[in-house]
Amino acid sequence: MAAPAWLAHDDCGGGPAVVLIHGHPFDRSMWKGQLRPLSARFRAIAPDLRGYGHSPATAGTVTMAQLAADVWALLDGLGVSSAAPVGLSMGGLVAIEMAIARPRAIWALGLIASTAEPATVYEHRTRLALADRVEAVGLEPLVESMAPRLFGPGVSDELVERVVAMMRASNPVGAAAALRGRADRPDYRVALHAVAVPAFVCTGTDDVWSTAAVTAELVASLPAATVLSLPGVGHMPNLEAPERFNEALAAFLDAAAGDAVA
Repeated sequence: MAAPAWLAHDDCGGGPAVVLIHGHPFDRSMWKGQLRPLSARFRAIAPDLRGYGHSPATAGTVTMAQLAADVWALLDGLGVSSAAPVGLSMGGLVAIEMAIARPRAIWALGLIASTAEPATVYEHRTRLALADRVEAVGLEPLVESMAPRLFGPGVSDELVERVVAMMRASNPVGAAAALRGRADRPDYRVALHAVAVPAFVCTGTDDVWSTAAVTAELVASLPAATVLSLPGVGHMPNLEAPERFNEALAAFLDAAAGDAVA
């Protein structure tokens, strides 16, 4: 399956490259609050993954490895030879695939509200069924199933409305294809043991998907992890607690970039 001719993206700042990879069914606009702070010290690149935002979609199944290859192709085209992938939820799976594909081309890894485990039998079946439904009738079934569980208890109505609007604007073909690819994801736990770069793991205490048990399994798979748990936050830490998230991520990246140069 050929990669798209291009991925829509934001590219700002200078210095070591940081790639911000959105989750599902979102787009690169979810990183708006991180681009400006990071661009003061880094080259911050935020792509729309294949089938999301302004990037072209591919029908059928698109695997996490294919999404990762798309991002590497974008970076190659931008002349970026080394980067720190930072991904949220499904974006974390893409970041892991990027690290596995080119371990010597990453200088740090950020996994936000994500997992290293394969889909359970129930999750696999549910994601495939949902993919067919989304492809047939649009994003509303996905919005209805996800939106009530996305956030912690203190989230503002404005943020909920903004995220739901982002979800509804997604391409059903692209969302369905990635749902199928995510259902078929491999077990990343063993492969992550070989990713010998600093890792940043961030979750919220009220995340119903990236629970304490899921996060502990992820952290146990990483050789060197800095862990941030945000109280009262759900599945979108960068949007629910942007100041705390930005401060912790920037400190981590500063330290990792210094270690990479040393």
